[in-house]
Amino acid sequence: MERPEAYPITYGVLGLLAFMGPLSGYDLKHLFDSMLAPMWGAAHSQIYNELRRMRELDWVEMEREEQESRPDRKVYHITQKGQKALTAWQSQPPGVYQIRDELLLKVMFGAFASPDALAKNLRAGLVEHEQRLHQYRMNSLLIPAHRTTQGEAYQGRSHFQPYTEENADESDLFLNLIAHFAVALEQTYIKWLQEAIAIIEHQPTGEQEQS
Repeated sequence: MERPEAYPITYGVLGLLAFMGPLSGYDLKHLFDSMLAPMWGAAHSQIYNELRRMRELDWVEMEREEQESRPDRKVYHITQKGQKALTAWQSQPPGVYQIRDELLLKVMFGAFASPDALAKNLRAGLVEHEQRLHQYRMNSLLIPAHRTTQGEAYQGRSHFQPYTEENADESDLFLNLIAHFAVALEQTYIKWLQEAIAIIEHQPTGEQEQS
C-alpha cells in the first residue's frame, strides 16, 4: 500500500501556516500545544517530518533568517499549492473519531485494580481536567484574530501567547467554535470523573475481590 501524501497532522501544520503566517518549527510546536491542544497533539519530530514532506510536495517553502549570536532560524510559509491542498482537504470527509485515553482504558479493566488505586487515578485525572478546563476557559476569552488577513506575520516571540488581548475584539469565528467545544468537553469529562469516583469509593471492599 502506498503511503498517503498527507495526514491530519499535515493539515494541522499547513493550517497554522495559513492562519498565522510564516513560522519556525519551534513556533509550530508552541501553537500545537496552545491552539490545537483540544483536538490534536504533535511532537517536535512529527512537525519537522511534516515540514520536510510538505517541502517535497511544494506545499511550503523555507527561508533562513539570520540571528545575532544564534544559528539561522528556519521559517516556513505556505505556497499557493499548499493553499489549494488545504482547501481540497476541507472537501474530504473526516476520518472516524477515535478516543485514546489511558485513564478510560484503566477504568474499563478496573476489575483487575484495587478500588484505592483506581480512585487515585481518577482523582489525578480530575485534577488534570480541572486544570485543562481553567486553561480552555481563559483561552476562550481571548481568541486570536486571523492574523494573515491583517498582514501580520507571527514573528516567533520567545513567549508567544496566541490568546492576546490585542485581538480580543475581532476573534476568529471558527476558533471560537473549537474553544466552546473544548470547554464543553472538559465539563462533561469532569462530571463523569466525579460520578465515577463516587461509585468506586462507595463500592464494598470485598465486591471487587470476589468478581
